Parts: sequence; C-alpha cells; structure tokens
Amino acid sequence: MMAKGREMAFGRLLVAAVLALAAVFFLSVQVSQAASTTKIVIDDREVTDARDVLTVKGTTMVPIRVISEELGYPVGWNSGSRQVTVGASSDQVTLTLGSRSAISGAGTVTLEQAPFLQANTTYVPLRFVSTEMGLKVKWDNKVKTVYLQSPLPLEAPRPSVPNDNGSQPAPGGMPNTAALVEQVSFSENRLMIGLSGSVTPKVSAIGSPNRIVIDLPDTSFSPVFAEGQGLLIGQQGSIAAQGSADVSGIRFALNNDSPMRVRIVIDLNKAKNYETYREGNLFFIDLNKAGGTSTPGVGDNGKRIVVIDPGHGGEKPGAIYTGGPTLKEKDVNLDMALKVEALLKQVEGLDVVMTRSDDTDVSLQGRVDIAESLDADIMVSIHANSMPRGTKPTSGTETLYTKPESKTLAETIHKHVIQATGLPDRRAKYQNLYIDRRSNLPTALVETGFLYAGGDVEKITDPAWQNRVAAAIVAGIREYLDL
Repeated sequence: MMAKGREMAFGRLLVAAVLALAAVFFLSVQVSQAASTTKIVIDDREVTDARDVLTVKGTTMVPIRVISEELGYPVGWNSGSRQVTVGASSDQVTLTLGSRSAISGAGTVTLEQAPFLQANTTYVPLRFVSTEMGLKVKWDNKVKTVYLQSPLPLEAPRPSVPNDNGSQPAPGGMPNTAALVEQVSFSENRLMIGLSGSVTPKVSAIGSPNRIVIDLPDTSFSPVFAEGQGLLIGQQGSIAAQGSADVSGIRFALNNDSPMRVRIVIDLNKAKNYETYREGNLFFIDLNKAGGTSTPGVGDNGKRIVVIDPGHGGEKPGAIYTGGPTLKEKDVNLDMALKVEALLKQVEGLDVVMTRSDDTDVSLQGRVDIAESLDADIMVSIHANSMPRGTKPTSGTETLYTKPESKTLAETIHKHVIQATGLPDRRAKYQNLYIDRRSNLPTALVETGFLYAGGDVEKITDPAWQNRVAAAIVAGIREYLDL
C-alpha cells in the first residue's frame, strides 16, 4: 500500500514537472515568436539597438538598457526584492519581476504584463514606463512601430534684466531663429561656442572695462542648453574661466532685438589680442593668438586632437554620495578631467579640448558633435561608478567601449589606470555607450572607482590618488597616439 502511495505521489510530481516544463516551453515559444520586427522611434530617431524588443500578449516589452541608455532615465536594481526602479526619486516608478503590480507617483498600478527575466536580460513594459516618465506614446500597427515623443520643456515668463548694451532680454517663449547656441565652454584660454544652424558671429573688443563681445544675430539658446544652464527663467547665465590669468569670467544673454540675438561677453583682466576661427559647427575665440588672419587653430601644424569629456554636469549630477559630505559625480568627474587637461597641455604635438570646463550640461549628442566637428583623433570620457540602492558595495576600476575600433584605446588606457588606482580590476570591456556608438572616432569611458558607500570614496577624494590616476590616463593616451 505504501509502495502504491509512493508511486502515485511520484506520478503526481512527474505530471507537475512536465506541465511546468511545458509552460516554460510555451512561454519561450510565445516570446520568441513575438520577437521581432517591432521598432521604437524616439523623437524621430529610430532606436537601432533595440532589436530584441518582445511583444508578449500584445504588450511591447523592452530590455531595461533601452530605458537607461536610449531614453536616458536612471535605472536601479535591488536583487533582494527583485525590483527595478526607473527615474529620479521625485518621479520614480518601481516594478517587481513576475508581478503585475507597480508603484508610481499615483500609487499602485496594475500592469498588462509583468516584468520578467530572459537570457539574463530584464524586460519591462515600454508603454507604462514611458507614460510614467512623461513621454507621449503612439503605436502604429501597420508598420509595427512604437513612437515616443519627449515632453517639450516648460518655460516661465522671463524677468527683464538689462544686457551689456542696455537692452532687455526677450520676453515670452523660445523664439524661432536661424541658429541655436548648443554649448559654451572655456579651456586653454579659448572660448568655444557650439552652434547649430546658420550664423556669422560678430566679434569686437571694447575697453573701459576690457571685454570681448560676440554677437550672434538671429540666434537663440537651444532648449537643451537653456535647461542645462537653468536659463528657462531669465535667459542669461555665466561660466567660470578656469585657470586663465586674462579672463575673469564669461557671461551670455538673449537680447530683445529683431531678429533675436545672443550676446556672449568675455570679461578681461586686461586688454588682450585674440583670433577667431571655425571648426565645423564650433566657433572659437582664441586668446592665445596674436591676431591677424583667421586660420584653423585646433590641430594646426599637424597636432593631434584629444577631446576630454567630464561626464554629467549642470542639472545632471550623476551618482551622489551622501555617506558624509555630499559628493556629486559631475564635480568628481570635472576635477579629474581638469587634471588630465592640465597634463595634456604639456604634451608637445597635442591639442586638448574639453566638452565642458565648468558645471554645465552638455547633451550626449553635443559631446559627439564637438569631437566630430574638430575631427578629433580620440575622445576620452571620465566618470565615477555607482551601484543601485540595496546592492552589495562594490569596488573597482573599469574602462568601457562599444565600437571594435575603440577597443585598443580602452585597453591601452585601462592598462595604465588600473595600476594607478590600486582597485580591483573590472577590465576594459564592451558596454553599449551612446558617445562611442554615435561617433566616428575611437572613444573610451573610464570609470575610475565607485562613488558609493562602502565603495571607493576614500580613494576618489584623495588628491594624491587623483593625480596618479590623471597621470595614468594621460600615459594611456600618449601610448595610444604614440606621443
């Protein structure tokens, strides 16, 4: 009797196992059949790296990397609770693997399809996440395409603030102009203005007090630049002049002319000669020149060009450490980048350009545009690493690349940097990076250490360590360029 009971129990277990395997097989077949031809288009740009989009029971499911890398939202993972968080703390949504219940600012929401893990990839429902993040979502069944539209920046009325010539900044919304200012930065005693559209800058020197005035007719600030600089109210701002004995500061404003005009002023400590030149969509005012006929300055005389890219900036702080005095990754990145820049300036046969030289926000595409406008040899991005909340503290240095032609650059730099950091070696390795994927030159992204409680904060904040790592990055660049 007992033997018969054991046989029946075993039979039930066998049937249950077969049914479970059949269910798993059925789901995998269903998912694989739905995997697809579905496309994602964000603001008229197709996401070409989203080929593993899945459709499950009519719901478009995307790898979480699409949310973080293509849409640009911060993503966190808590292995203990198996939860994914998307967005900043103020508008964060929380999803749990295998659960149709999600948490958003509006409370608990029931999903059409639960997030799941397949082939070590976490999939989340695209429509829900996009809608919660404020994007407009449209599905075109004929062409099997999901269209996502980013929200336009909101603008408040601008107060009237007198400009250099006594005129008032323009009231109202962002004007429709022939050109846009995408970036303003200052390094190596030269001002770099990133422009889109068609404009001929007018530059003049003025005394009492000494300054150089750049007028850009029929030009406004791009929404990305304006938002990153906090210009949506006031339409005027300033940047610092790092390391210059000649310049006390740079300021800019939108003037109420017809047509609209951007004015940028370089405030000088003394009268100074300058030269202007263009490189693609970049316009330079170079205080290192003695004046005279304009000639290309960056990369002239056969010099190699290196673009140094401090990650994040402005309204995008990156990782934030709060285990002691608050540290923001954007500041850590800039400090390291400025040290690298200072060392590269001493290398003969080399020109160095920074994508940002102060706390400004440059879009990912803007960083690519700078490097490509200069026809740069390489671009090196500098970051500090982070881990999602609830995960085990991690330590280490890694250098990332995407394109095969960037691998040697990443490996060469990493070889030097890992010796300088003294941290665990997380290797030079592939990761899907926007600036490398979208650029036509070799790029590498150095994650110096983890800005995370229990991570590498003590190292990252040590000036001697910073100097060693900066020198190692430079050594890797020099070896790669054979300088």
